[in-house]
Amino acid sequence: MSGVPLFSEHLADREVTESAVGDLLFNRELEALAPGLVAGITTAPAGTFSVSASPGDQLLAAYTRLAGVVGFGAIAVPRQIHGRDVLPVDVSVGGGDSPRVLLMGRVDGLVASEDGVLLASTAADCVPVYLLDPEARRVGLVHAGWRGAVGGILERGVTALEGIGADRGRIRVHLGPAICGDCYEVDRPVLEKFGRREERALVDLRGFLAWRADELGIDPGNVTVSTYCTGCGPADLHSHRASGGEAGRMAAFTGFRRDVRGRAGRPPHQVAS
Repeated sequence: MSGVPLFSEHLADREVTESAVGDLLFNRELEALAPGLVAGITTAPAGTFSVSASPGDQLLAAYTRLAGVVGFGAIAVPRQIHGRDVLPVDVSVGGGDSPRVLLMGRVDGLVASEDGVLLASTAADCVPVYLLDPEARRVGLVHAGWRGAVGGILERGVTALEGIGADRGRIRVHLGPAICGDCYEVDRPVLEKFGRREERALVDLRGFLAWRADELGIDPGNVTVSTYCTGCGPADLHSHRASGGEAGRMAAFTGFRRDVRGRAGRPPHQVAS
């Protein structure tokens, strides 16, 4: 289908291209805002991170490995249900030979005020939404498919971040790698949820979320959008649509490394072979 995707006008002058390091992508612009911040996503060659009702040892090992690669003692992992609930992660991160995997239950967003905890969110076309107050050192990560987007997951995420000490005037919103408007065609039942009447149309989900961020009072200059599309690239990313429903899931991740609070700069990411 041709035409201009709905809501794509809200993307202007907001694009950011993540940097590839091995089989991970990192948002260096976001990371540069605060010492110790890590913000990225896995690619398809890194494997699948899909969370089932009873995660097996192999999946838990994959999340343990991811946390270790980027330097965290714990990783919080939700089981997403296309809802709008956002949960604060409040745990004590102790030492140990390997990172802890914290299974957070049926929830689509996490926020954290503690250094050393990596937040995770899975995606394969849906939008991973990174939330950050760099001054207060508060982070959030929410999963926004069309149901969550129209249901207010972004609004709930921002409110939850404020609930642990963030200031809305400082909050940054990054809309990560996801399906772009040119690759995302939906029919009338879905369009009606967006307040539209067309029979079929292209929808830019990240454009819709950028508009919602503007409506929330987020500084327009604090909203950025990834140039990567899960459907048309350029990186090798999992896409539910492009694969006909056979894709795995990527893991978006963000958090503050514990060992660099107050330092300038950030340590390089070392990707395990």
